[in-house]
Amino acid sequence: MLRSAMRPSLGVYRTAMLPVMGPLSKSTHLAHSITSFKALQTLQRSTSNTVQRHAFSSSAACADTAKDSEIMAKFAAFSARSGITLSHPNLLAALTHKSYRPVSADNSVSEESRAASQRNRILGAKLLEFHVLHYVMLKFPVMPAHGVESLVDSYVGDKALVSVGRNLGVPSIMRWKKSDTLEEGAAGLPGQVIVVARVIQALVGAIYQEKGAKGVDSFVKTHILSRTVNVGAHLKLQVNPKGTLRQILADAKREAPVSRLLKETGRLSTSPVFIVGVYSGIEKLGEGYGSSMAMAETRACKNALERYFTKEIKDVKVPLDGLSEEKLMFEEKVAGAVKADGKDAATN
Repeated sequence: MLRSAMRPSLGVYRTAMLPVMGPLSKSTHLAHSITSFKALQTLQRSTSNTVQRHAFSSSAACADTAKDSEIMAKFAAFSARSGITLSHPNLLAALTHKSYRPVSADNSVSEESRAASQRNRILGAKLLEFHVLHYVMLKFPVMPAHGVESLVDSYVGDKALVSVGRNLGVPSIMRWKKSDTLEEGAAGLPGQVIVVARVIQALVGAIYQEKGAKGVDSFVKTHILSRTVNVGAHLKLQVNPKGTLRQILADAKREAPVSRLLKETGRLSTSPVFIVGVYSGIEKLGEGYGSSMAMAETRACKNALERYFTKEIKDVKVPLDGLSEEKLMFEEKVAGAVKADGKDAATN
């Protein structure tokens, strides 16, 4: 009742305004009403748009925060699983393949970061090859060159690195873009799979940049050299194994190889089995079996060669002073110059 008493009625306003404004026609009142209504609608629309913009900005900020939290959680899980602890920018750059194209400016990758990632990939590939090559040559000092090359490829080739990457969960965290122009691997692997190998190489390069040679050595020992590899399968012993064995014994000034029949069964049957041993003096070098004496003797010589070439040295340590970017790049330039000279000589 008090408010009603204090609030003047609409009639009072009209009465008070009439002397000032003067008598107004109905058309003038209607025009003023329409203008006021339109102004009110404009104000409402402006307020609604402002509220919507603030709501959209808030939701976008929340989405970005949730996405960043998800990425950080994935990185933390990857670091715990792999033992690779790198700074966020270096880890993100290493896990980003050159095929990646961001869908928004927030996920953009600078050209500088992309170039650094490519440099780390090249450096990582050289570091892996250098480290494993030294390891194989020190561990198997008498292995022939073709065996060394094949064994190194089984450790750090594309297929091997893809297997390592899958074990570490790289496919679920790496950033890349599926494309028909992706490179094909030397091992015949599709381009999409090769991305995993390239990311592993970039990771090794990033590890070297932050942790140095010791970090690379730890990674290689934990994830590369710990894998089981059939060393004997990388030896090409199909051509004249007995002649090769004879030459090795002659170089060592030892007695020539002699084959001796150890066991046999079913000589007169359709499926005989012979077991032959190959000796140098009284020392048995190898043993083999077959459906004929010749087959058993060949396998015995191969077994002897495999034992000789895969004779390993325990507790091999790769010298870490050779794992330097300058030395690796210098050796790469020298190798390229030698190859170019060879081409020029062949041309001339």
